[in-house]
Amino acid sequence: MGVSIDTLLTLPGGTAVDRDEFHAWLWERAKGLLGIDEGPVTVADAAACGLVPPGLVIDTAAAPPERDWVAALAVADAEWWFADEASARNAVKLVADVHGCRIRGMRQDDPVDHEQASRESFQPITVPGFGTVRPAWEPGSAGVAGNGEATIFIEPGLGFGTGLHETTQLCLAAIATRQRRGGGLDHVLDFGSGSGILGIAAVVLGAGRVDAVEIDTGVHGALRENARRNGVDDRLRLTASLPSEPPAYDLVVANIVAAALTEHAALLCDRLGRGGGELVLSGLLADEAAAVADRFAALLGSRPQIHERGAWRCLSFRRE
Repeated sequence: MGVSIDTLLTLPGGTAVDRDEFHAWLWERAKGLLGIDEGPVTVADAAACGLVPPGLVIDTAAAPPERDWVAALAVADAEWWFADEASARNAVKLVADVHGCRIRGMRQDDPVDHEQASRESFQPITVPGFGTVRPAWEPGSAGVAGNGEATIFIEPGLGFGTGLHETTQLCLAAIATRQRRGGGLDHVLDFGSGSGILGIAAVVLGAGRVDAVEIDTGVHGALRENARRNGVDDRLRLTASLPSEPPAYDLVVANIVAAALTEHAALLCDRLGRGGGELVLSGLLADEAAAVADRFAALLGSRPQIHERGAWRCLSFRRE
């Protein structure tokens, strides 16, 4: 069932509620209601509505409240899913006297195995310079083949990083390049871990220990499952913030947005070990790379190598 819902609604009896409160009311009363989908608002849509400046967002983890653009819409289109037609028609009667909610139409769909459909949409991803990222449900074990190609397994879901985005691929290639060149991987920092894909890749490629730092605790469960699936959970320590007394890291990887990289520049440089430590930064569009490079170069005293993939850039610094 398709519905249009105003920001504020009035329930039968005169109680004023917002959309979230209305849906809570509906859940308690609508028999056979299986799900509510308010749909996505992309950054382009949000910019067109004047909610945010134009730009790109790459973080697919749970968004902070200021990015809940659906809540900011004056009218939101939603879909309600019911177990049967009778339940849907009863819901129409239930909301008939709710001011601010309008039924747009109903349709009957054939039964769909949504989990299977989702799995079929996620295929193995070949990452040049690294190897292959495979779905977590496929058989096999993570490891490195005789030709140097790595294989890891990731469950798509909460937490940015399935291997599909160019920024993730640039970081995976950078980690693999360091391993092939014999660079140290005794202790690695994966800052802004998301799904854990970069830290997991580092361990599979030989890292002795990885500190995975992810402030969004909502994705920690998925990250731990990914680490277990790849058999690296004993060498990956997950925290919501940097350990208070972390070691000097051989490799620091941060695939986050430009503003966050700049904000944490001093912290990341301070944690980078001397004598060949490497700092890999990604999540950068072409027009953002120069400013971030200048900020880190001022702290490290060296210029980065710049790697490109599509519209995205990755910076690699070495500290001698």
